[in-house]
Amino acid sequence: MEIRTDLALEATAMHKETEGVESRFEEKDGIRIDRIKISGKEASQRVGKPCGNYITITVRDLSDNDTEDYEAVCMCVAEELKKILNIEEKASVLAIGLGNEHITADSIGPKCVKNLLVTRHIKEMMPEEIDESVRSVSALAPSVMAFTGIETSEIVRGVAEKTKPDLIIAVDALASRSMSRLGKTIQIADTGINPGSGVGNNRRELSEATLGVKVIAIGVPMVVDALTVALDAMDATGATEDEKRVFFETYRRMEPTGGDMVVTPKDVDSLSDQSARIIANGINLALQSALGREDIDRYNQV
Repeated sequence: MEIRTDLALEATAMHKETEGVESRFEEKDGIRIDRIKISGKEASQRVGKPCGNYITITVRDLSDNDTEDYEAVCMCVAEELKKILNIEEKASVLAIGLGNEHITADSIGPKCVKNLLVTRHIKEMMPEEIDESVRSVSALAPSVMAFTGIETSEIVRGVAEKTKPDLIIAVDALASRSMSRLGKTIQIADTGINPGSGVGNNRRELSEATLGVKVIAIGVPMVVDALTVALDAMDATGATEDEKRVFFETYRRMEPTGGDMVVTPKDVDSLSDQSARIIANGINLALQSALGREDIDRYNQV
């Protein structure tokens, strides 16, 4: 019974002994960090994820307003990003905020880019006003095809061809296979991303293969299949595998009227706001090593 998930940690859970799948984890300051590497065509097909590196950061609650916890998570995201970016200090970056800002569970991307420290325009138009050590960063929230009539990949490719960034960072909402991961998990991957995958509306992928530029994807699971909730409830009541299989097949036959529904937490508003701020701060700190968080916060308040 396949249930949609964008998390490599969940997709590889049943394939840890598969050749071509390497996994390890560590814990520090109450934060768990899982690192998964998928290599080889066979492993990729079995797991259902592209070859590459996946970092999963798991915390108590991303919506927690505790200052210490918040700063620790921001720093953790920044540190892990630095490890996976592997670019020169002066390399330019284009950040893409994927998703629909009018749908709360899908708004992390657009919210994130609004909190990024963008500097490309200053470095090009007023170079004397900014320190040479500050990296060139530009940002874009391309919205969704329902509003623009244009594939997101076409918009990003057009902007990338014009601005010629050395790296693209794409931020999006994801789907999980587990309710317990909503609002508690951040995934970073160097494999690119399929916009809309979190709500089962896959568009053309954003990756080095399609854009000619390395693409780092960052996301937070904001939804689960309604089927996940039902199966979790059946597990809690001691349902057998046969009973779950019959239910699964019946549920799938309900599509498209009910079989493709997704569920999101009731506190999704605060969760999406906080997740976007955490990712934005992590990106800012990772890209602008010459600046501290207070400097970045001060700039964003102007």
